Amino acid sequence: MHFTTLLTSAIALASAATSQPTARQAPTANAVIMIVNSADHSRQPVRIPLAQLTTLNYQVTELRLESLNVNIPGIESPELGDVVCQRYKDKYGVQLGSTEFNHEKPALISTNPVEFGWVLCYHKYRA
Repeated sequence: MHFTTLLTSAIALASAATSQPTARQAPTANAVIMIVNSADHSRQPVRIPLAQLTTLNYQVTELRLESLNVNIPGIESPELGDVVCQRYKDKYGVQLGSTEFNHEKPALISTNPVEFGWVLCYHKYRA
């Protein structure tokens, strides 16, 4: 009798779990940056959240803004040409580590690989 009750409960629980609606995708807004390390001839695409100072564990010689991934209901994605990024040497965004870079102009960091540092990408209004 207990086995039948347990089996019935397990089947009911399993069917309830499969009938749940799928989870909604969380809103995201990311810049896709290409990390270039010319010393080992490597390229690694990474996602950087827009408007959030971000660090990663990579050695870099150059950074390039490649594309945007924006999925926020009711908000249009900015144009790729309206987004700029900048590398910093510290987590506070005080010590500049590069000039601004964008889709058309990469940041040439160093001839020798250096730490990724911190990068901030954001939508910049252009008049």
